[in-house]
Amino acid sequence: MIRAVAPRPDGGQALVEFSLGILVFLMVFVGMIDLARGVFVFNGVSEAAREIARETSVHPGTGALGSSPQSTSVYQTQRLLVPGLAAPTYTCYDIAGALQTDACQPGDWVRVTATSTFRPSMPLLAMLGPFTFSSSSSAEIQ
Repeated sequence: MIRAVAPRPDGGQALVEFSLGILVFLMVFVGMIDLARGVFVFNGVSEAAREIARETSVHPGTGALGSSPQSTSVYQTQRLLVPGLAAPTYTCYDIAGALQTDACQPGDWVRVTATSTFRPSMPLLAMLGPFTFSSSSSAEIQ
């Protein structure tokens, strides 16, 4: 003898559990994407400082440090790759670490500091404000 079983009225429970679970999952997922974007910008700022310092050490420019067309070209390329990359700052040091106030000579060191502002897209992280990433790199002037 086969008995028919009436359907249980708990179909709405699964829907409520799914809606609560998917909200938590999506918040974690968007947070991970924001974290990955932040790591990308931080790595890009570090790489930009290294590339600009390397090019400036080979082509320091005739006027201000970093004014050569090659250094400017590298900065413009890095601006396209790193969102929000600000103009780098250049300082010249001798081998002992003393700041050089006159023109840089071969054997001195150039230090390039690059900065970028990162704004998270997740509202909870955006409330903390924008984050500023900064990186410095040095290279010996050739």
